[in-house]
Amino acid sequence: MIKDTEKLEQLGFTDYESKVFLALYKGSVMSAAEAAKEAKIPRPSVYEILKNFAKKGICNEIKTPSKLIYEIIDSSVLENKIENEIRKDYVLKLARLKATFKEIKPLFRSKPSKDFKSNVELIKGFNRSRETKFLELIKHSKNAILFMNRFEGNISDELDNESKSFLKRGGKIRSIYEAKGNFKIKIYNTWKVVSKAQLIKLCRKFEKQGEQIKLTDNVPQIIAVFDAKTVYISLFEEQISKSDSIDMIIHNKRFAAFVTEMFEIYWDKSHSIEKFARTIFKSNNLI
Repeated sequence: MIKDTEKLEQLGFTDYESKVFLALYKGSVMSAAEAAKEAKIPRPSVYEILKNFAKKGICNEIKTPSKLIYEIIDSSVLENKIENEIRKDYVLKLARLKATFKEIKPLFRSKPSKDFKSNVELIKGFNRSRETKFLELIKHSKNAILFMNRFEGNISDELDNESKSFLKRGGKIRSIYEAKGNFKIKIYNTWKVVSKAQLIKLCRKFEKQGEQIKLTDNVPQIIAVFDAKTVYISLFEEQISKSDSIDMIIHNKRFAAFVTEMFEIYWDKSHSIEKFARTIFKSNNLI
Protein backbone atom coordinates (compact mmCIF):
# COMPACT_ATOMS: atom_id res chain seq x y z
CA MET A 1 0.00 0.00 0.00
CA ILE A 2 1.39 3.40 -1.00
CA LYS A 3 2.05 5.76 1.91
CA ASP A 4 0.34 9.16 2.01
CA THR A 5 3.73 10.87 1.77
CA GLU A 6 4.55 8.89 -1.39
CA LYS A 7 1.21 9.89 -2.92
CA LEU A 8 2.03 13.55 -2.27
CA GLU A 9 5.49 13.06 -3.77
CA GLN A 10 3.77 11.85 -6.96
CA LEU A 11 2.08 15.27 -7.07
CA GLY A 12 5.43 17.06 -6.96
CA PHE A 13 6.14 17.46 -3.24
CA THR A 14 9.54 16.49 -1.82
CA ASP A 15 9.83 13.94 1.01
CA TYR A 16 10.16 16.62 3.70
CA GLU A 17 7.44 18.79 2.12
CA SER A 18 5.06 15.80 2.14
CA LYS A 19 5.70 15.18 5.84
CA VAL A 20 5.20 18.86 6.79
CA PHE A 21 2.09 19.04 4.59
CA LEU A 22 0.51 16.06 6.39
CA ALA A 23 1.47 17.45 9.78
CA LEU A 24 -0.37 20.70 8.99
CA TYR A 25 -3.22 18.87 7.26
CA LYS A 26 -3.93 16.68 10.30
CA GLY A 27 -3.48 19.42 12.86
CA SER A 28 -5.13 22.80 13.36
CA VAL A 29 -2.49 25.46 13.96
CA MET A 30 1.11 24.84 14.94
CA SER A 31 4.47 26.51 15.21
CA ALA A 32 7.52 25.56 13.20
CA ALA A 33 8.85 23.58 16.16
CA GLU A 34 5.59 21.68 16.53
CA ALA A 35 5.45 20.99 12.78
CA ALA A 36 9.03 19.67 12.85
CA LYS A 37 8.23 17.41 15.79
CA GLU A 38 5.04 16.09 14.18
CA ALA A 39 6.72 15.59 10.76
CA LYS A 40 9.80 14.01 12.43
CA ILE A 41 12.27 16.08 10.42
CA PRO A 42 15.05 18.53 11.47
CA ARG A 43 13.71 21.90 12.61
CA PRO A 44 15.97 24.00 10.28
CA SER A 45 14.38 22.27 7.25
CA VAL A 46 10.87 23.14 8.41
CA TYR A 47 11.29 26.92 8.38
CA GLU A 48 12.04 27.12 4.66
CA ILE A 49 9.22 24.69 3.80
CA LEU A 50 6.65 26.63 5.86
CA LYS A 51 7.72 29.94 4.32
CA ASN A 52 7.40 28.40 0.87
CA PHE A 53 3.96 26.93 1.70
CA ALA A 54 2.77 30.32 2.94
CA LYS A 55 4.09 31.99 -0.22
CA LYS A 56 2.22 29.48 -2.41
CA GLY A 57 -0.97 29.92 -0.40
CA ILE A 58 -0.98 26.35 0.93
CA CYS A 59 -1.07 27.59 4.52
CA ASN A 60 -1.57 30.85 6.38
CA GLU A 61 1.27 32.39 8.39
CA ILE A 62 -0.13 34.00 11.52
CA LYS A 63 1.92 36.38 13.68
CA THR A 64 1.39 36.19 17.44
CA PRO A 65 3.19 38.19 20.16
CA SER A 66 5.48 35.27 20.90
CA LYS A 67 5.87 33.29 17.67
CA LEU A 68 4.70 32.53 14.13
CA ILE A 69 2.07 29.84 13.76
CA TYR A 70 0.84 28.13 10.62
CA GLU A 71 -2.59 26.91 9.58
CA ILE A 72 -3.38 24.97 6.40
CA ILE A 73 -6.16 26.42 4.22
CA ASP A 74 -9.55 24.77 3.63
CA SER A 75 -9.18 21.27 2.11
CA SER A 76 -11.44 21.81 -0.94
CA VAL A 77 -9.77 25.15 -1.72
CA LEU A 78 -6.37 23.53 -1.29
CA GLU A 79 -7.23 20.70 -3.71
CA ASN A 80 -8.36 23.19 -6.37
CA LYS A 81 -5.22 25.27 -5.83
CA ILE A 82 -2.92 22.26 -6.29
CA GLU A 83 -4.93 21.14 -9.34
CA ASN A 84 -4.55 24.59 -10.91
CA GLU A 85 -0.82 24.56 -10.18
CA ILE A 86 -0.46 21.15 -11.87
CA ARG A 87 -2.41 22.35 -14.92
CA LYS A 88 -0.38 25.56 -15.07
CA ASP A 89 2.87 23.61 -14.80
CA TYR A 90 1.72 21.18 -17.51
CA VAL A 91 0.81 24.00 -19.91
CA LEU A 92 4.13 25.73 -19.23
CA LYS A 93 6.15 22.54 -19.80
CA LEU A 94 4.21 21.75 -22.96
CA ALA A 95 4.85 25.25 -24.31
CA ARG A 96 8.55 24.90 -23.49
CA LEU A 97 8.62 21.49 -25.20
CA LYS A 98 7.13 22.85 -28.42
CA ALA A 99 9.35 25.94 -28.36
CA THR A 100 12.46 23.86 -27.70
CA PHE A 101 11.82 21.36 -30.48
CA LYS A 102 10.94 24.17 -32.87
CA GLU A 103 14.39 25.64 -32.23
CA ILE A 104 16.36 22.39 -32.31
CA LYS A 105 14.52 20.79 -35.25
CA PRO A 106 17.11 22.05 -37.80
CA LEU A 107 19.76 20.18 -35.79
CA PHE A 108 18.10 16.80 -36.35
CA ARG A 109 20.60 14.55 -38.13
CA SER A 110 22.58 17.64 -39.17
CA LYS A 111 25.82 15.76 -38.47
CA PRO A 112 25.44 12.25 -39.90
CA SER A 113 28.00 9.66 -38.97
CA LYS A 114 31.03 9.63 -41.27
CA ASP A 115 31.50 5.91 -40.69
CA PHE A 116 27.94 4.83 -41.43
CA LYS A 117 25.59 5.96 -44.18
CA SER A 118 22.35 4.20 -45.08
CA ASN A 119 19.69 4.90 -47.67
CA VAL A 120 17.30 2.42 -46.02
CA GLU A 121 15.03 3.12 -43.03
CA LEU A 122 13.27 0.31 -41.15
CA ILE A 123 10.04 0.86 -39.21
CA LYS A 124 8.76 -1.80 -36.85
CA GLY A 125 6.19 -1.87 -34.07
CA PHE A 126 3.99 1.09 -33.21
CA ASN A 127 1.57 1.61 -36.09
CA ARG A 128 1.34 5.36 -35.55
CA SER A 129 5.03 5.66 -36.48
CA ARG A 130 4.29 4.02 -39.83
CA GLU A 131 1.43 6.38 -40.56
CA THR A 132 3.44 9.43 -39.49
CA LYS A 133 6.38 8.45 -41.72
CA PHE A 134 4.08 7.92 -44.69
CA LEU A 135 2.41 11.30 -44.15
CA GLU A 136 5.84 12.97 -43.98
CA LEU A 137 6.80 11.47 -47.33
CA ILE A 138 3.63 12.86 -48.93
CA LYS A 139 4.18 16.23 -47.29
CA HIS A 140 7.70 16.54 -48.70
CA SER A 141 6.88 15.25 -52.18
CA LYS A 142 6.78 17.75 -55.04
CA ASN A 143 5.91 16.03 -58.31
CA ALA A 144 4.39 12.55 -58.39
CA ILE A 145 3.31 9.69 -56.14
CA LEU A 146 2.58 6.11 -57.19
CA PHE A 147 0.62 4.10 -54.63
CA MET A 148 -0.35 0.41 -54.48
CA ASN A 149 -2.57 -0.44 -51.51
CA ARG A 150 -3.84 -3.93 -50.70
CA PHE A 151 -7.17 -4.72 -49.11
CA GLU A 152 -5.80 -4.64 -45.57
CA GLY A 153 -4.25 -1.26 -46.18
CA ASN A 154 -5.70 1.69 -44.33
CA ILE A 155 -6.94 5.03 -45.63
CA SER A 156 -7.20 7.73 -42.96
CA ASP A 157 -8.63 11.22 -43.01
CA GLU A 158 -5.08 12.52 -42.33
CA LEU A 159 -3.80 10.69 -45.40
CA ASP A 160 -6.72 12.05 -47.41
CA ASN A 161 -5.96 15.62 -46.28
CA GLU A 162 -2.24 15.34 -47.09
CA SER A 163 -3.09 13.88 -50.51
CA LYS A 164 -5.48 16.75 -51.24
CA SER A 165 -2.82 19.25 -50.21
CA PHE A 166 -0.27 17.55 -52.48
CA LEU A 167 -2.70 17.65 -55.43
CA LYS A 168 -3.40 21.32 -54.81
CA ARG A 169 0.35 21.98 -54.99
CA GLY A 170 0.28 20.58 -58.53
CA GLY A 171 1.40 17.06 -57.71
CA LYS A 172 0.02 13.94 -59.40
CA ILE A 173 -1.12 10.76 -57.66
CA ARG A 174 -1.79 7.43 -59.35
CA SER A 175 -3.15 4.70 -57.11
CA ILE A 176 -3.99 1.03 -57.50
CA TYR A 177 -6.29 -0.37 -54.82
CA GLU A 178 -6.97 -4.01 -54.13
CA ALA A 179 -10.70 -4.56 -53.64
CA LYS A 180 -11.23 -8.29 -53.18
CA GLY A 181 -11.40 -8.28 -49.36
CA ASN A 182 -11.87 -5.93 -46.42
CA PHE A 183 -10.75 -2.35 -46.71
CA LYS A 184 -10.44 0.04 -43.77
CA ILE A 185 -10.80 3.80 -43.47
CA LYS A 186 -10.35 5.95 -40.38
CA ILE A 187 -13.45 7.97 -39.49
CA TYR A 188 -13.19 10.18 -36.38
CA ASN A 189 -10.10 8.24 -35.21
CA THR A 190 -11.86 4.88 -35.54
CA TRP A 191 -10.91 2.29 -38.17
CA LYS A 192 -13.97 0.89 -39.96
CA VAL A 193 -14.30 -1.85 -42.57
CA VAL A 194 -16.05 -0.64 -45.71
CA SER A 195 -17.96 -2.64 -48.29
CA LYS A 196 -16.98 -2.87 -51.97
CA ALA A 197 -19.75 -0.40 -52.81
CA GLN A 198 -18.40 2.03 -50.20
CA LEU A 199 -14.86 1.53 -51.48
CA ILE A 200 -15.91 2.38 -55.02
CA LYS A 201 -17.76 5.45 -53.73
CA LEU A 202 -14.64 6.49 -51.82
CA CYS A 203 -12.46 5.99 -54.91
CA ARG A 204 -14.82 8.15 -56.97
CA LYS A 205 -14.43 10.86 -54.33
CA PHE A 206 -10.61 10.62 -54.56
CA GLU A 207 -10.84 10.74 -58.36
CA LYS A 208 -12.84 13.97 -58.22
CA GLN A 209 -10.07 15.45 -56.07
CA GLY A 210 -7.58 14.75 -58.88
CA GLU A 211 -6.21 11.33 -57.99
CA GLN A 212 -5.98 8.79 -60.83
CA ILE A 213 -7.28 5.42 -59.62
CA LYS A 214 -7.48 1.83 -60.78
CA LEU A 215 -8.77 -1.24 -58.95
CA THR A 216 -7.53 -4.80 -59.07
CA ASP A 217 -8.11 -8.20 -57.47
CA ASN A 218 -4.63 -8.55 -56.04
CA VAL A 219 -1.91 -6.24 -54.77
CA PRO A 220 0.88 -8.34 -53.22
CA GLN A 221 2.40 -5.59 -51.06
CA ILE A 222 1.69 -1.98 -50.08
CA ILE A 223 4.17 0.05 -52.09
CA ALA A 224 4.52 3.76 -52.82
CA VAL A 225 7.03 5.69 -54.93
CA PHE A 226 7.65 9.36 -54.16
CA ASP A 227 9.09 11.70 -56.80
CA ALA A 228 10.78 8.76 -58.57
CA LYS A 229 13.47 8.55 -55.88
CA THR A 230 11.99 7.18 -52.63
CA VAL A 231 10.14 3.88 -52.18
CA TYR A 232 7.96 2.95 -49.20
CA ILE A 233 7.25 -0.77 -48.77
CA SER A 234 4.95 -2.25 -46.15
CA LEU A 235 5.87 -5.92 -46.07
CA PHE A 236 2.93 -8.31 -45.72
CA GLU A 237 2.88 -11.96 -44.72
CA GLU A 238 -0.28 -13.77 -43.54
CA GLN A 239 1.55 -15.58 -40.74
CA ILE A 240 3.12 -12.41 -39.31
CA SER A 241 1.14 -9.85 -37.30
CA LYS A 242 1.31 -6.21 -38.32
CA SER A 243 3.06 -5.29 -35.07
CA ASP A 244 5.86 -7.75 -35.90
CA SER A 245 6.14 -6.86 -39.58
CA ILE A 246 8.61 -4.36 -41.00
CA ASP A 247 8.11 -1.36 -43.25
CA MET A 248 11.00 -0.02 -45.32
CA ILE A 249 11.80 3.39 -46.78
CA ILE A 250 14.42 3.14 -49.52
CA HIS A 251 16.04 6.28 -50.90
CA ASN A 252 17.44 5.02 -54.19
CA LYS A 253 16.56 6.30 -57.67
CA ARG A 254 17.51 3.03 -59.42
CA PHE A 255 15.32 1.00 -57.12
CA ALA A 256 12.53 3.59 -57.48
CA ALA A 257 12.76 3.20 -61.27
CA PHE A 258 12.54 -0.59 -60.93
CA VAL A 259 9.45 -0.36 -58.69
CA THR A 260 7.90 2.18 -61.08
CA GLU A 261 8.23 -0.33 -63.94
CA MET A 262 6.48 -2.94 -61.81
CA PHE A 263 3.76 -0.42 -60.93
CA GLU A 264 3.14 0.27 -64.62
CA ILE A 265 2.62 -3.46 -65.26
CA TYR A 266 -0.04 -3.61 -62.55
CA TRP A 267 -1.54 -0.33 -63.76
CA ASP A 268 -2.01 -1.66 -67.28
CA LYS A 269 -3.77 -4.83 -66.14
CA SER A 270 -5.96 -3.12 -63.51
CA HIS A 271 -9.47 -1.78 -64.13
CA SER A 272 -10.96 1.68 -64.04
CA ILE A 273 -13.41 2.37 -61.22
CA GLU A 274 -16.42 2.08 -63.51
CA LYS A 275 -15.24 -1.13 -65.18
CA PHE A 276 -14.47 -2.70 -61.83
CA ALA A 277 -17.89 -1.68 -60.52
CA ARG A 278 -19.62 -3.30 -63.52
CA THR A 279 -17.53 -6.44 -63.03
CA ILE A 280 -18.37 -6.90 -59.35
CA PHE A 281 -21.94 -5.69 -59.09
CA LYS A 282 -24.74 -7.19 -61.14
CA SER A 283 -27.33 -4.57 -60.35
CA ASN A 284 -26.93 -0.89 -61.23
CA ASN A 285 -28.55 0.17 -57.99
CA LEU A 286 -25.54 -1.26 -56.10
CA ILE A 287 -23.01 0.76 -58.09
